[in-house]
Amino acid sequence: MRPPDPQQRIAVTGAGIICSIGRNKAEVWQAIVDARAGIDRLTRFPGETFPTELAAEVESDLASLLPDGKRALRRLSRTDLLAVIAAKEALDDADANATTPLPRERAIVSTGTSTGGLLEGENYYFHRRSRGRRRAAASHVLQQPTSGPSDAVARAFSLGGGVVSNATACASAGAAIGMAADYLRSRHADVAVAGGSDALCRLTYSGFNVLQAVDPAPCSPFGADRKGITLGEGAGYLVLERWDDAVARGATILAELSGYGASCDAHHQTAPAEDGRGAEAAMRAALAEGRLDTADVDYVNAHGTGTLLNDSAETKAIIAALGMDVPVSSSKSYFGHTLGASGAVEAVVSVLALRNQIAPPTLRLQARADDCPLDYIPHAPRPLAMANVLSNTFGFGGSNVSLLFRRVL
Repeated sequence: MRPPDPQQRIAVTGAGIICSIGRNKAEVWQAIVDARAGIDRLTRFPGETFPTELAAEVESDLASLLPDGKRALRRLSRTDLLAVIAAKEALDDADANATTPLPRERAIVSTGTSTGGLLEGENYYFHRRSRGRRRAAASHVLQQPTSGPSDAVARAFSLGGGVVSNATACASAGAAIGMAADYLRSRHADVAVAGGSDALCRLTYSGFNVLQAVDPAPCSPFGADRKGITLGEGAGYLVLERWDDAVARGATILAELSGYGASCDAHHQTAPAEDGRGAEAAMRAALAEGRLDTADVDYVNAHGTGTLLNDSAETKAIIAALGMDVPVSSSKSYFGHTLGASGAVEAVVSVLALRNQIAPPTLRLQARADDCPLDYIPHAPRPLAMANVLSNTFGFGGSNVSLLFRRVL
């Protein structure tokens, strides 16, 4: 195994996204500018009851957005479908203005997910119970593995460099992007299609309700009235290349992935360390890899779930790592917590913020909580000169990832 070359710069040459506020980058960014959230009543599981009834669902006909239409629908889980749609936009983006197309034979797919095709496995179980074994399609069970999204993207676009599937709870997609950069730096691949995808399913929806971690109203990250998360679904992917390769290809470079930090709290199965030490370590590691001082960070796209413990611990971590002056916001206030996909969906939002020099707001923030004293950009987008942006994503088990993106002039 060749070690990664720390001198090797990583270019972001493509980005794709789908979530409850849009089917692509243009729609998502317009919703952010309009301060328009995508949180509504849950419809994915008809006839079932839960203590809460809100979610951030993708409402589009997914089959119409696929490269080969409805033929692929029968072979893919909903999580796979979301992954293929976002990856297609990212790949098209990377080739849009380049003089040479992407070399796909050594393009690796690195995906983070937490549910995989669990929704299809649940449907198989309920169909079998209600209709009998012979009338339940066993093929639905084959869509369940968390390796499915990476495999689906590789098959759909003939990406021959290998597949990596990462499931580290809600930090999955952020880790998938960071690890993909290391594959490029060690020259185990020439291109990386890296991100994450997760669809809503009964297990996660009921599980977070059992944990009493879901807000009955749309989530209010960092707010005095916050009561928990709003669950969502979606996918996001970035196309990563070594800097010199992207320049030689004549590609438009959207941003530089200049740092990646990861840590583990080693504290509790579901709760973060209250002092935020793991999150602080991840941010400091990303800054060290990017060779930046704390004052160089212009904006933090926070994990910002809306739970009492997470928002408090993350705020302490940001203050310890970066100080009191950096603007912070949670884009989960738009499209909910997309679980294993959140690190990628929010990485795409961070890149768009850098490109547009506008920081997304934290919606519905009427009053900051006493334990959240930072500037969380309430209500409306803010024009902001940004050269460096941190995107945080944390997960159960104390997994923490921070991605550092640098603006390209």
